[in-house]
Amino acid sequence: MPDARPSDPYENYVAWKDWRELFVCSPDAADYYSGETRDLRIADADVLEIGFGSGTFLAFARARGARAVGAEIIADLIEAARAQGFALLDGTLEAAARTTPARFDTIVAFDVFEHFEEADLLRNLDAAAGLLKPGGRLLLRFPNGQSPFGLAPQNGDPTHRAALSGEKFAYFLRGRPFEILRYGDAFAAPGRNWKQWLGRAARAALRGGIACALNAIYGMTIPWGPVVTLVLTRKA
Repeated sequence: MPDARPSDPYENYVAWKDWRELFVCSPDAADYYSGETRDLRIADADVLEIGFGSGTFLAFARARGARAVGAEIIADLIEAARAQGFALLDGTLEAAARTTPARFDTIVAFDVFEHFEEADLLRNLDAAAGLLKPGGRLLLRFPNGQSPFGLAPQNGDPTHRAALSGEKFAYFLRGRPFEILRYGDAFAAPGRNWKQWLGRAARAALRGGIACALNAIYGMTIPWGPVVTLVLTRKA
């Protein structure tokens, strides 16, 4: 009789994502992370990344003097992180929040919370609140569930479970010890040479014009980019 248990949805995830180089942060990626974390403590801070994946951000954070800790569920990535000398969170986020509360200045989750069913999302949101020091900040990046341009990143990954937006999180945060610091399109690094800068600036201007037009047509004030970033502050 065939095994009726569902297979691990992340069994071939690393190969599917084509993560050939782990725990390496390119100059362009460093520019992106610098911009995206502009209002978060990184240098000389206790920083946790939830779902560190290829390890690019952990490499960035460690290079900038963070005491970087990772959390991940894929065994091969956990092994690779240990080989690189990164500290890992013991157990689940919920267990860590009980045993080492108020441990981190900064927590980030790049393209992670859309992988959770709503109940798991709320549990992990509560765990992140427990792990943050008062005044600490949580950064979440996810596909834009309010924009048609977010359909490609949302539906391009078979492990995504939730379509998210700033408005949904405003609802999720009711009664939780968070305040929204900022919400909008993910940061766009300007580029390292004039060709990159010119091309990216032109695309940004075109996207900005389209977003303004769509908001005017539909009477809305939402970001229209494919991926958005939400930064929350843990209330004292």
